[in-house]
Amino acid sequence: MRLCNGISGVLAVLLLIGCNGGARESTACAQIEAAIGRSVEATRTQDIDAYMAAISEDFVIRDASGAVITREQLRANALRDWSIIPKTLSISVTIESIALYGESATVYTSQRWERFMLQRDGKTTDTVLTTHKHKETWRHTQGGWSVDEVEELGGEVFVNGKRYQPGN
Repeated sequence: MRLCNGISGVLAVLLLIGCNGGARESTACAQIEAAIGRSVEATRTQDIDAYMAAISEDFVIRDASGAVITREQLRANALRDWSIIPKTLSISVTIESIALYGESATVYTSQRWERFMLQRDGKTTDTVLTTHKHKETWRHTQGGWSVDEVEELGGEVFVNGKRYQPGN
């Protein structure tokens, strides 16, 4: 196992620190970093094909409630969500750590996404900020590194600066 720690900037993962070791490990860390950066940019620009490019065919998300979301459902959910997001104000993903295990990797990330979202009237917007942590499992294939599984580790949602509590 090789451990890599990192830092990111707004709109893209900018720098990995501590991805020491051989050239192969450094290359793997850089490729995962770049894939996450492309995903962040695809979310900002709402480019579904670019967003899905790093998602493996066997992809699943396990959310905090235990629900499982497949690759096809992820695509549908992204398109649904983007339809009510007229503008992303800022988005960043920080890579907290990458642990490499040969052809697979465990990547811990923190996401911060601030955007305008339409209310039910389709005209009025709210400013929504979400902060979430993820544990991601990545796999190296002939096409490069792709994410297989995401486990949501929690986070917060703020609407117009006030913490959102589901059910309220």
